[in-house]
Amino acid sequence: MSPYIHDATAQTEATAHPPFRVAIVGGGIGGLAAALFLHHFCGPNVVIDVYEQAPEYKEVGAGLGLGVNATKLLHRIGVGDACNAIAGDRNGVYFTIRRWDNGAEATTISARDEGRVRFVAMARAQFLEVLLGFIKERSAARLHTRKKCRGIRDLGKGGGVRIDFEDKTFSDADLVIGCDGIHSAVRRQFVRDESLYSGKIAYRGLVPISALPKPWPLPSYAAMWVGPDKHLLTYPIGRTADGKENRSLNVVACTSKREEDVPPESWSSTCDRADVQADFGDCEPLVQTIISLMPDHPSKWRVNDREPLPQWTFLKGKVVLLGDAAHPMVPHQSAGAGQAVEDAYILAKALTEYLTRRPTTPSPSATRSTLSRIARFKTKPRKSATEPDLQQWMHLYQAVRFPRAQQVQQSSREAGELFEMQAPQMVGKTYEECLPILAESVSERMKRLWFEDIDVAYEKTRADIIMMPPVVKKENGISRVLDWCFCM
Repeated sequence: MSPYIHDATAQTEATAHPPFRVAIVGGGIGGLAAALFLHHFCGPNVVIDVYEQAPEYKEVGAGLGLGVNATKLLHRIGVGDACNAIAGDRNGVYFTIRRWDNGAEATTISARDEGRVRFVAMARAQFLEVLLGFIKERSAARLHTRKKCRGIRDLGKGGGVRIDFEDKTFSDADLVIGCDGIHSAVRRQFVRDESLYSGKIAYRGLVPISALPKPWPLPSYAAMWVGPDKHLLTYPIGRTADGKENRSLNVVACTSKREEDVPPESWSSTCDRADVQADFGDCEPLVQTIISLMPDHPSKWRVNDREPLPQWTFLKGKVVLLGDAAHPMVPHQSAGAGQAVEDAYILAKALTEYLTRRPTTPSPSATRSTLSRIARFKTKPRKSATEPDLQQWMHLYQAVRFPRAQQVQQSSREAGELFEMQAPQMVGKTYEECLPILAESVSERMKRLWFEDIDVAYEKTRADIIMMPPVVKKENGISRVLDWCFCM
């Protein structure tokens, strides 16, 4: 394992300003990832507090997947190897797509998991424990529980913002990051919208690998059976104590239902295993075996998301949204956690640049020189590379992430339609005619999801909206550069 190297780019001139106060609302995967990235890049220039409304830090749900788009970022801050250690072994397969009725293979998508930086699938609770462990080890943030956000108040120019909690306490910060999920209290303060039913429900449960048929008849435990109006996905998560074998099979069985036939949304809703067997009773024998090994009462979720927001930044950049609070997405591409990691990385980069460009305390001579120059050229002071504005840099975060996250959000919706033969290009076609469409589409979607270079997107967007050409003043035939202009 390579040693962890703390970047802390923003440590330069750290004594010129009091620490910048960051409050993260929500202690899930997005919130803890944001704390680690901010601590890594910003160093002692930031003081980070994480506020979780639950009595403890824990995740709801069984498994999650992170593509190389996210794991490469976690490796940069020394977290990637710990993720590899708890990830299931997919034997190089993202998943094989199989017919629901007879199990015949339609196509196989590679997982790109042969190297150190690879696709990983983990138990949500274990991943959260990894993030918590690194936060505590590095003293990256102060962790609070039983802190439910009631509202956020702007304290005016130079005053930051105040978070009011349900327990009648409050906390002041220079920046609030809303990481509190699809039902975000932070988001709700600025945007009044409702979650949308996607038309599908998901049954979820874990099956011990040791209980599955031996030998396993497929190339990998990662497989998806697709059929009209239903699909069932399995993949391995967790490792045995010796780290040599997969521990659990995560099972996610989705089917289309009318909204009137679906119970209200709940994180704790369960059903009888017989309900799953009834909805997937026409699937091949291996699917029936897997379902029979699910818990007696698997979870049953209505799959919801929300319409894309017009903005993620509020109160002149003092409040931003991240992860599901900004762009909740259906689970059909296993992309939600990875997009939250990308958000956290880009937000940390933008905030680091803001902090490093804050002016140090100027000397009297420097102040006189600046005033003299302004008077000489009869110009107004401009925001420069040494006088950044928080709103501009938070706008940069939003501008970098907006197109990417919203494209993945829409693509995840479309993937659910493809897996159940409901996509527009499948209308009027037989099941056999739909399978090649599905195989080609899924392969291309995974490439876009996993291999886009978000560092390139950051630099390009930064050049477009932050740094503009220098302001030049001609005097006596000599061109003089006055300053760099920051522009929205």
